[in-house]
Amino acid sequence: MRQTLFYWPHETGGFPWFGAFSWATLILVLIAVIQLAVAKNAQARSAVIQSNAFTWGIAFLAIAFLLPRIEFRIEDTPIGLPIRGYGVFLMVGVIAGSYVALKRCEARGIAREAFLSLATWTVAAGIVGARLFYIIQYWSELPGQTLSQKLWTVLQVTEGGLVVYGSVIGGLIVIFVWTIRYKLPVLVVADAVTPAFFLGLMFGRLGCLMNGCCYGGVCEMPLPTVRFPSGSPVYMEQLDSGRILGLVTEKGVVTKVTSPSWAENNGVHPNATFGGVQARLVAGPTPIKPLANPQFDAVVNLDGRTRVVSASDLPERAIPVHPSQVYASIGGLILFLWTMSLSSLASRTGYLFSLGLIAYGFVRILEELIRVDEGGQFGTSLSIATWISLAGILGGIVLLVSLRSKLLPDKQSLTSGSLN
Repeated sequence: MRQTLFYWPHETGGFPWFGAFSWATLILVLIAVIQLAVAKNAQARSAVIQSNAFTWGIAFLAIAFLLPRIEFRIEDTPIGLPIRGYGVFLMVGVIAGSYVALKRCEARGIAREAFLSLATWTVAAGIVGARLFYIIQYWSELPGQTLSQKLWTVLQVTEGGLVVYGSVIGGLIVIFVWTIRYKLPVLVVADAVTPAFFLGLMFGRLGCLMNGCCYGGVCEMPLPTVRFPSGSPVYMEQLDSGRILGLVTEKGVVTKVTSPSWAENNGVHPNATFGGVQARLVAGPTPIKPLANPQFDAVVNLDGRTRVVSASDLPERAIPVHPSQVYASIGGLILFLWTMSLSSLASRTGYLFSLGLIAYGFVRILEELIRVDEGGQFGTSLSIATWISLAGILGGIVLLVSLRSKLLPDKQSLTSGSLN
């Protein structure tokens, strides 16, 4: 896990990188000047201005107002712009998936310019849908006390908090609307982008690994494991539940004391009442070491009495858990290769999309068996992702059966010609 890869410095040579008067602003102006300089005549320069004025304006507003607010500060000292591991892998996934989707759409007669508009809206809708799904599901757990604080947290997309199925739903809505707008068969486009989604998923799950989210449960079997550092979501969950102290609890009662552990060393026995754990931050990142992991001590309530667990008694890393993010990434890679290999074999339009829905549904259900970051829904132990996976499998089967009478024309090409 490495939530922050590094910090882009706050300033270089005494001049800030972000703000209205900054290095980034100078670079933006230089780009605009070069674009105007290479224009051959006044008419060409006017076209450059008309085409880029909006983009230049948005970029300047981001540099002048947004990026300075995102800059990380410790004790009122500006450190710089955090480059998050999750955001980097998300960007790589979008680029790789878009490239594959572009080539597959071009092979089906969709012009590059048309695809770029589709990709722009699909990526935007996918991110918005993934974020909205996360916000709805975890609103009560979002950092911040006031509405404005929570809404600011909502904007921190590069720090995690995206739900895959929200992305799928948002992307499919845009694809459906876009194909109606351009009078194209929606299943032709869906078949084209299915492998691209799985490729993007592979990189996205590596981003989850860097961020520490979407984690698996404690692994006590001789299987691959991963141990996340202090301050990570799984570490804090294990600390809050008492598991990292050696306490296995159920309904406020200690049912088991693991070994070796703080609980064993301090004489805690099963059947003790458990009143919870309060974590307290005792050390963390500093202006000198901004990437340092936070350290905690804890106050645990046992049998109605409080005991203080010093930071030195707490492990630096969480108890080993299943590497669910790695498994999910491997699953995305396998589904990408599988759907790519099926592309030339599919005999009917929509088969690839249908099979992708079904296959991913099963893969996600298997993933949910080892993930513990989501609770049960609708009065069951099944997570919301499992319920949606079941619906996706059923929908894929229904679509697959309904397509039996629809022959694929000309290897999924658009017989009416290219879309320009």
